[in-house]
Amino acid sequence: MKKLLLASAVAAVAVGGYYYSSGSNVPSDPLFSLIPADSPLVVVQTEAYDHFEYVNAMGASEESLYDLFTGIELTPEQDFLVAYLEGYIQSATDKQALKAYLGAPDKVKPVFYTLGMIPVYKIELENTDAFWNTIDKTEQETGASHQLGKQDDIEYRRYKLSHEDAEDIGLVIAVDGNIATFTLDVPLFQDVNPLKLALGIDKPQKAFADSNILTALKSKYGKQYTAYGYLDHQEVVKGFTQPASNLLAQQIDRLQQLSPEPFIEEIRQPSCQSELATIAGHWPRTVSFARYLAQDGQASVDGKVVVESHNRVILNALKSIRGFMPQMTAQDSIFEVGFGLDVEKLAPAINMIWQDLQQPTYQCEWLSEIQQDMGEDNPSMMLSLGASMVNGMKGMHFTLNDMTLDTQNPFALQFEKLDFLFTLSAENPAVLLQTAQMFIPQLSQLALQPNGDAVDLSALIESETGISAPLSARLNDKHLALYSGERSETNSQRVLASPLTAKGLFQFSVNAPRVLELMEQVSDMTGESVPEDLSAGLGGNAVTQVIFDVNDHGFIFGYEHHVKTQK
Repeated sequence: MKKLLLASAVAAVAVGGYYYSSGSNVPSDPLFSLIPADSPLVVVQTEAYDHFEYVNAMGASEESLYDLFTGIELTPEQDFLVAYLEGYIQSATDKQALKAYLGAPDKVKPVFYTLGMIPVYKIELENTDAFWNTIDKTEQETGASHQLGKQDDIEYRRYKLSHEDAEDIGLVIAVDGNIATFTLDVPLFQDVNPLKLALGIDKPQKAFADSNILTALKSKYGKQYTAYGYLDHQEVVKGFTQPASNLLAQQIDRLQQLSPEPFIEEIRQPSCQSELATIAGHWPRTVSFARYLAQDGQASVDGKVVVESHNRVILNALKSIRGFMPQMTAQDSIFEVGFGLDVEKLAPAINMIWQDLQQPTYQCEWLSEIQQDMGEDNPSMMLSLGASMVNGMKGMHFTLNDMTLDTQNPFALQFEKLDFLFTLSAENPAVLLQTAQMFIPQLSQLALQPNGDAVDLSALIESETGISAPLSARLNDKHLALYSGERSETNSQRVLASPLTAKGLFQFSVNAPRVLELMEQVSDMTGESVPEDLSAGLGGNAVTQVIFDVNDHGFIFGYEHHVKTQK
């Protein structure tokens, strides 16, 4: 059973990975009607876009998929799947080559969903001959073989992905009309093997198209996005804990009959069923939504992943500790990192969360063990002692806008150019500075008045470190700023004028080509080359921003990815 679950998961990731690398586009309404409304995992898109434009703008990865399987002996059929996905990546550098490889139109809109634990990927084709030519060529190159199958009027090819001594799992590829389907066939499931449903022969009792799921997602999170997806925690928990309750449960029932798993039997006890269902009700879904734009020589993807929660205690506790961070606006800085944290409210928030996790006392043995492993000591007491040293702090932020090293002086760190800004935000930052001076004697030489005026620290820094660089500081009743460079000087004034409004918990931004440029400077000084994998990863024209926050919907992971269009 474990081998089967693992193989299914790997195949789902492989097919899902292809979906996302294809531009994660969404289907037309006819495809929506093939998705069961109770599917645990669904990703759709409401607007098609240019496939080649998207992939080319994002840049193809220089890492081969085969690198992920180093040291693993693949069967010819497993090699076929990897080679097919690898060929897609390689063909994505030319528009006509990509069309010839996939047989898909310029604008694509696939769907990805699961039938229980079985993944299904569907995409509209423009040229079915081109699609099958690629399949045939990949077969020949890898030595893979397939079995021909037929369900009603739909013919398909089946490639056995499992080893001889493992449960039989097959990759199924079919074309019905102009729709290509990739899915898995697991004969072990017998009557709950959803191959006919995946091929569109059987229709779901209630389809995604007939539900209000997509409408509700748009209403809740915004209509401006073009891709929406979710993992339904309640359907997953129901499948694992309640026999015969949904398709996932029926598939697990079949596996339990053939090879009982003690853990599954344990969580299917009445106490676990009830308590896990309650937890899933508090944390019902993980939702994702995104949009893709290409204009003015730049391609952008922005979106969010939300772990939805109805647990008001935990959400309110985490919302209370949100702190101040300056807004990230520029894309040409090297990197930025910021933490928003209201330290004064940290210990009370942790206490609220800890108390909530201790109640109720679970009867389910597995949950009870987790609860006991948390221990009896409330961590908020220890946190309150540590937080008292930085009481009043609301957040800190660091931005490196520019830096050029003096490579002619390898024996001492010197800068030809330096532009950075560090800010510490608090109700009374002067008190925090005085506390720091108690532990770092060198800081006692700082004489800052909370009037916002700039104080030159260049001579002090050079005497203490030997580093010659212009460095200044500003202090007022809300912020302490340490900076160098004209741009950071301007930004420091903007930060000092900002109220201590809670903005979030964490933010990070990195400009990949500028980080690589900085690493190459260090490489020139040290004589040590930049590692190839790191150089390849930073080689694109990408600027990425991520945030972590909490709101009334749940935990928020936001991202923006901007790429200058490659010519």
